[in-house]
Amino acid sequence: MFHLMPLQDKMKKQIVITGWQSQILTALYENDLLCELWLEPDKEQVRIGDIYIGKVKHIVPNIQAAFVEIQPGVMGYYSLNKNKNHLFVNPKKNDKLVAGDEIVVQVEKENLKTKAWTLTGKLSFPGRYTVLNAGHHETFISSRIKSLDERERLRSIVAEASYTDTGWMIRTEAEGMTADMIYREMSALSVNHKRIMSTSRSRTCFSKLWSGDTIYEQTIRQARKAGSCIVTTDCEKIYQKVSDTFSAAGASETEDLTLKYYDDPSYPLIKLKGLEAQIERAIQKKVWLKSGAYLVIEPTEALTVIDVNTGKAVGRQNMEDNFFRINMEAAREVCRQLRLRNISGIVIVDFINMKNQDHLRQLMECLKEEASKDTVQTTVVDRTALHLVEITRKKVHRSLFEQVHRLI
Repeated sequence: MFHLMPLQDKMKKQIVITGWQSQILTALYENDLLCELWLEPDKEQVRIGDIYIGKVKHIVPNIQAAFVEIQPGVMGYYSLNKNKNHLFVNPKKNDKLVAGDEIVVQVEKENLKTKAWTLTGKLSFPGRYTVLNAGHHETFISSRIKSLDERERLRSIVAEASYTDTGWMIRTEAEGMTADMIYREMSALSVNHKRIMSTSRSRTCFSKLWSGDTIYEQTIRQARKAGSCIVTTDCEKIYQKVSDTFSAAGASETEDLTLKYYDDPSYPLIKLKGLEAQIERAIQKKVWLKSGAYLVIEPTEALTVIDVNTGKAVGRQNMEDNFFRINMEAAREVCRQLRLRNISGIVIVDFINMKNQDHLRQLMECLKEEASKDTVQTTVVDRTALHLVEITRKKVHRSLFEQVHRLI
């Protein structure tokens, strides 16, 4: 078991990992409030971050794309506009991509709805402090690092490392870290990159050269950015994998992580946390608030509409103040539901109409503050002429509704 160090946490985070209907269920709690639910197959055939030797099946000039088979019967979309330089397994006299070529590709996006997996030839290797971006030469630094002196220090560390054939992204977690710690990680990522490119020539088509992180590993890495994190699982295999993954990274990687193994067959972890009921509630249209008000969440093909209703919420204060109180509660719950259900794309929220301009300003500020807690890029755009609030959220994985119904 890793030991939890006395850190000044911004937020208490707990992650529960268990099994549910042949799936791995990951639940993230922030200050004891459930904020994220994820389901992934126990033996996922393909996942984001995987690197394969794929075979080009078709070139489609009209859309400037190729369709590449990465596993028998598993097709991926490969943009020719975004991928000018192809990683051929067998050297060619020219750079023209044709059907039958074998190339090294990385899975960039899931096969959402009718779309194929999105593939890229620009390989990416994420670490805790840095990300190696093959196919690039620029150095980018997280916009969340505000100090100009710190940004310059980090930029000089990358320059001194002399990895001129690759680009780098410096993550927020690198702020304040020693040059030696960053060098060690950069070196390890560079070794992985070179190993994959050197061994690809001796591997057969459809070989997986690199495995991307599971969703629970991604969740752990994201959660630890805000401080310490407690991970509890009743799956021995997962317990061992998490232990091996993070202990292999050294003490600095585990000082803010506590890993617990739950072993009580008479009362399973999923029952202890009431997660089955939480999943059921998270795919229903109506969400009740503590005040007695409620949300109605309606996903459509083009966007998601969320309506705020007063319901049973009757306050003693005047009507405007009561509407403000309900809207503020609804704003926090809307942002939680976006994460919990993994709703993406355009979201339109119809709050209860208010006339007080100060209340409207506070509502928008509250929305932006809550949206900033989301690890997925979420933007509160503005209020429309019809007094509707527009929010956009980047699509990364399937919605929870799609994840659940994938099992049916």
